Amino acid sequence: MILTAERLVRLAYKYPSLHNSWYLIACACLTVVNQPQEIPSVFHFALRQQLLESTTDTSLLTNKFLIQMAQDSISSSTKYKDLTAVGVNLPDILIPYSYYDKLPLKFKYSSSDDILACQSQIAAKVREVILKSVALAGLPKAINALMILKTVTPTAMKPSTLPVRPCIVKPGHVPSSDIVGEDLNGTNFDQSADTKETIDGPISPSSINVKRIQEDLYRGSEFWNAIYTSKVNTRIKRQMVNAYPDLWYFAYHNVYSPLLSFTEVLSARETSMCVVASLIPQDVNPQLKGHLKGAYNVGVSKEELSDLRDLVFDVCDWTGGVTWADGKEGVAKL
Repeated sequence: MILTAERLVRLAYKYPSLHNSWYLIACACLTVVNQPQEIPSVFHFALRQQLLESTTDTSLLTNKFLIQMAQDSISSSTKYKDLTAVGVNLPDILIPYSYYDKLPLKFKYSSSDDILACQSQIAAKVREVILKSVALAGLPKAINALMILKTVTPTAMKPSTLPVRPCIVKPGHVPSSDIVGEDLNGTNFDQSADTKETIDGPISPSSINVKRIQEDLYRGSEFWNAIYTSKVNTRIKRQMVNAYPDLWYFAYHNVYSPLLSFTEVLSARETSMCVVASLIPQDVNPQLKGHLKGAYNVGVSKEELSDLRDLVFDVCDWTGGVTWADGKEGVAKL
């Protein structure tokens, strides 16, 4: 085990500017450094900790009840994996009544619907962080992390069950039916001679939702231009085209447009912070410099970026095996 109860509390309360994003940053980093088995502990602690009001009091790093809540989160994440293995529904994540009224912070919610909505949004955000890491750390790591996350996600917060409850924020990107028209049976509307079978069902030229694709490409362009302002946007595009035209095509059509620019689950700020958190462990300063400026361009403060950097260093130190050619001081910062 890498993340102890004390370390979880440190991640949550050492950097007050990251109160609402620490767990996203940690999950991005853990995915990149290939330690997905640690994500369940972060996830279960965040489900409890995010129900409490924020604070700038770093003396809480040693609060025994917060540490107990973190230890309970580590234990519950292990228990939920065991429950998944035997195929039972996973219950909601609760703060034990034995110390419910002893925690040093007030609760933000009182109704069960508000609590479920908050926790479901956290689950959706963690899934989205890992999905977006595909563009930064590769598909295999994202698959492994999402598979592990599924085993510890309460049944009421899983994507397939979310639409049933209107109080919950619906997660995820546009379904395939928004790109390819389908009827209620999942059958393509147009079964013409041009119809071809795919792994995701039959498609034909007239069934493709051109408007949806057009909107994605426009959104991707807007996001690119928000990250790389002034003339930097066209300069980087030109450099990628000159390196290999398909590199630019892939980045724009397959990464920025359908994935990174999608902000219905993670905001542009949260996305940029997770991009930075994913780049720091990989020792890729040219890209990190660009995305540090990009994060600032979309509203991430210098304090948040400084704290983010230190939080990622914490995780990298604990996991071990992460080194930088010029040491930590050589890692780009704003």
